[in-house]
Amino acid sequence: MLARTPKPVVMSDPILDRKVPPPPDYYRDNLLRVLKHVASEHGDLLADQELTFIATFQSVGIPSQRLYARLITRKGPWLRQDKLAYREVDELDAALLELAANELVELTPEAPAESLLPLFVKAELTELFALDCPRKDALLTAILSRYPDPLIRERLLRVSPWLAITHRRSLSVVQLLFFGDSHRDLSAFVLEDLGMVRYEMYSVSRERRLFENRQALTRYLRLRDLSNLSHRVGEYPSIAPAILERVVAGGEGCNRLEQRVRQRTLNRLGRWFERWHAIDTALDCYGWADQPPARERRVRLLTKLGDAFGANALLDEIRANPDTPEEEDFGERFGHRGGGVKPPTTICELSGAVVDDIEGHAIRHLASLGGEGWHLENALPLGLTALAFWDVIFAPVEGAFLNPYQTGPVDLYWQDFANIRAEEIAVQTDRLSDSRAFEAELKATWQAKFGVANQLMSWRHIDDYLLERVLETVPHELLLRLVCHVIQNLASRRTGFPDLLVLYGTSEYEFVEVKGPTDQLQPTQRMWFKYLLGHGYRARVMKFKA
Repeated sequence: MLARTPKPVVMSDPILDRKVPPPPDYYRDNLLRVLKHVASEHGDLLADQELTFIATFQSVGIPSQRLYARLITRKGPWLRQDKLAYREVDELDAALLELAANELVELTPEAPAESLLPLFVKAELTELFALDCPRKDALLTAILSRYPDPLIRERLLRVSPWLAITHRRSLSVVQLLFFGDSHRDLSAFVLEDLGMVRYEMYSVSRERRLFENRQALTRYLRLRDLSNLSHRVGEYPSIAPAILERVVAGGEGCNRLEQRVRQRTLNRLGRWFERWHAIDTALDCYGWADQPPARERRVRLLTKLGDAFGANALLDEIRANPDTPEEEDFGERFGHRGGGVKPPTTICELSGAVVDDIEGHAIRHLASLGGEGWHLENALPLGLTALAFWDVIFAPVEGAFLNPYQTGPVDLYWQDFANIRAEEIAVQTDRLSDSRAFEAELKATWQAKFGVANQLMSWRHIDDYLLERVLETVPHELLLRLVCHVIQNLASRRTGFPDLLVLYGTSEYEFVEVKGPTDQLQPTQRMWFKYLLGHGYRARVMKFKA
């Protein structure tokens, strides 16, 4: 039997229609909603520049607010003025002038020529500078090498002036306080208003904010800046020691979010110092990081230095108390070439050319043997975990929920997610230990939450029919063990699960990883097989060969 078509996800009535332009004030209203929420709930955290930004935006006219709300969705920081056209902004020039007068935008600033040139197409640049190069990147290099910046800007103005959005730093702080992540933006509202997302109801309060005070926020922003700079040490090697010094010095009093940024930055710097053969400094970075893969890198470096005693002592620590399944796998495999799990593998012949959809080919093959197959990959263990631990995922934890538009807590994939919720997880695990309660919980959650956004749940993959088949076919103790394993190891268990779930009647099942002629198991896949085979699950690899 082939896989069924999943039940479509039905959301609430959408406010927007893909085929119809949004209302004139749609983007403006969304931005105002964010600004008002941040001013109300986090006003005590805001510095003068952020308060000024919010007040200034609220003071300008509606056309200017509409325009600014659209400009911040564009990729910047420099924008061509002749490319701006929004149906809701009738007097665009007047709106631009008002924004400039209130210092919300800067018109034709003296931007670096290398930043402005990419805004113009190759034909425009060829005509302006009388240069003919086969590729645009070669043309840009030629212009920059022949002309000074003032002359380049002068010629570009013949085609179009440009502008820069100001207060980007303040906007970034506002987005951080609202979304918990300055990389998220107003598109969260668009998805909901198109009817594509429906959000869970959970508590948002000042008592459980991400930052206790302005000092903590400032400390985080400083760490974030250093983290961003650490991505550029390859371009500017001389800044690496200064970044490291400041990151190390900024470790006192850090909250969980700050520690996460700090440790990831230290690991990144450690890798860079490794590549530059500054081994002692790299070891220091990993020693301060205290987060995977720091211990693994230290073992490798100590081994390379010939310090067998130090490497073996640290390796014993990892084997005795691994922080993650990845560390556990490393502890078992290091020094043992070819070691690790070797899952049972079935070799299958491909007739004719290799097909693009190798998983679909495998499902058709298994269907001919009486199996019913689904290509689910990680959607299966994550979806079952979402249904089993829904209330744990959305539990009121400090700093986890900052606004009503989240698909999960801020710390969902952090290493300490389960530790912070250990009591809630233990209580729910005890409830689910009864097979009838387990089945009732998952079915009731599916019915009550169908269509509600949850980062762990893919509703288009987990329909009611699939859930029913899984519950009646896979033994309860194995399902319980699986969801408990996932909730305890979300950071490392969101990838690598076998491709297919295959059910045979109501008594047999298997998880199948499908590999083409040249494919090999990846580390995360090896870790999943180690777990599955070590805990009594039926799992194998189907290897197709031409």
